[in-house]
Amino acid sequence: MRGLASAHAPTISHVVRTMKDEFGSRLMGVLWTGSRAYGEAWPNSDWDFFVLHADLWRQRRLLKVGDSTIELFINPPDQIRWEFAASQSATIGMFARGRIVYDVDGQTAQLQAEASRLWKQAPKPWSREKQDQWRYDILDLLQDIEDILAEDPDAAAYLMGLAMQKIVEGYYGANGFYEPKAKYVLADLARRHPEMAFQFRMIISGRQSLLGRYHALRQLVEAVQKPMGGYLETWQTEREEVAPWHDTPT
Repeated sequence: MRGLASAHAPTISHVVRTMKDEFGSRLMGVLWTGSRAYGEAWPNSDWDFFVLHADLWRQRRLLKVGDSTIELFINPPDQIRWEFAASQSATIGMFARGRIVYDVDGQTAQLQAEASRLWKQAPKPWSREKQDQWRYDILDLLQDIEDILAEDPDAAAYLMGLAMQKIVEGYYGANGFYEPKAKYVLADLARRHPEMAFQFRMIISGRQSLLGRYHALRQLVEAVQKPMGGYLETWQTEREEVAPWHDTPT
């Protein structure tokens, strides 16, 4: 923990000591991560730690220690590698940018090196199958919004919020970008696609009528799905085998 600011040391020491007491020789490493570790903390930021241990189970914990809220992601290294292989941006980013505060055999450092390599690469863009599923889902949402736009504006506004989350998912997934944490999405969009970020802010701010916001929403959907082939007109999934139903005797 050399080089850590004295304001951080007590919390980090508490976590490492507590994990040593609980796991003993099964504790492999502790990685301090999240906005506090990156020097980007907000007033309500919690303390995030990955705890690596030698057993094949995982757990997530939320603790309160004094005025600090601490979140622990307890995992074996195998689980972390599964998440790397699945291109889970949250795990990859947290390992790539985190700070190792305890490492018994170098595995935590090895995982961080793997994460750093992955973080510098772009994740694989969505497959055609996943793109088509997204196109179906967003079309279904738009149709639902149109159905209730005049009759129930509040419900329509709620569905528009869901659609905007879906747009973010589609933009990042189809283009092969790591999706940032929700509170950083607009800032990241402003860097990648300023026009899209501007449209998002116009919809969120409520400066337009609900109908105007809906038209802006459709423009966003069109922009995201244009490279995928535009609005979905026909679609079918692959056939899947279904196991026969067997009644369970009572």
